[in-house]
Amino acid sequence: MFEARSLICSGEPSVDFVMQCLLGLRPLEAELYFELLKAPGTPVELSERIGKSRSLVQRALQNLVGYGLAYRRVVTRERGRAYLYEAVPKEEAKKILRNAVKQWVNAVEEAISKW
Repeated sequence: MFEARSLICSGEPSVDFVMQCLLGLRPLEAELYFELLKAPGTPVELSERIGKSRSLVQRALQNLVGYGLAYRRVVTRERGRAYLYEAVPKEEAKKILRNAVKQWVNAVEEAISKW
């Protein structure tokens, strides 16, 4: 995870960099979120699209769901079922990031006040 100083001192931070700093996302998780914005997919499909192992992708997708940046739904197949993952819309992700910024600023303000 990046330090807050990295975020503050970077000239023009990218959104994926901000996601990593404020939410604690790993680079793969940020990459997957942006890939899901292009099109939903199963772990197998996504692993093929980004060139990473299915098990790494599966763990990253579970974390994205935990962060509230993605959700999954069951799709039935000829043989069994699979989970299809989708990104929450950008506006929802923006709300999550703005909330994280507010919480961080409040924590900094409190630390300064206590000092």
